[in-house]
Amino acid sequence: MTLAPRCHRNPDSSGRASRRDGLAAALAAGLALTSVVSGCGYHLAGHSSTLPAGITTIGIPTFVNRTNRPELEQRVTEHIIDEFTTRGRVRIVPGEEGAQAVLRGEILSYVVTPVVISQLGRATRYEILITAHVALSETTTDRVLWEDDHFLFKNQYDVQTDPQASIDQEIVAIDDVATDFSRSVVTSILEGF
Repeated sequence: MTLAPRCHRNPDSSGRASRRDGLAAALAAGLALTSVVSGCGYHLAGHSSTLPAGITTIGIPTFVNRTNRPELEQRVTEHIIDEFTTRGRVRIVPGEEGAQAVLRGEILSYVVTPVVISQLGRATRYEILITAHVALSETTTDRVLWEDDHFLFKNQYDVQTDPQASIDQEIVAIDDVATDFSRSVVTSILEGF
């Protein structure tokens, strides 16, 4: 038994119908992708509003590091402070004293996974994944203004055969992840109001 195609073309269209169908499919795919991306918590950079009235100072104590990777909490905290400072909307202090709000964070996991293996069986590219819990709350009432209990960031980096170069590249990759993390945290906080 042979099945005939159910698609009918107008013989006078000279291919216009298929181009129109292709354009419609491309538009539908674009709209679907837009809705998926916007539903995943991604935001446009630079599109931010302000914090609630009265909050001009935010305390940012060093994040808690629940991982085995030393110095990770310092790098992440430094980048978040830099991002807030760059945007210039609030003054940053190292703790709660003198702040209207406090941003606390916990780095929950740090995973390094090989993603490319050479013919000799050595990893030549790794991926870093960091997850964290971050919350902004008022200091006087402890009311949570903004919170995300599962920030997830990742970055890949290449490794050289020299073991010392590998360590340096991991530090650079951690700084890149911390930069992306801080931009997303600050943007999410500012867009939440």
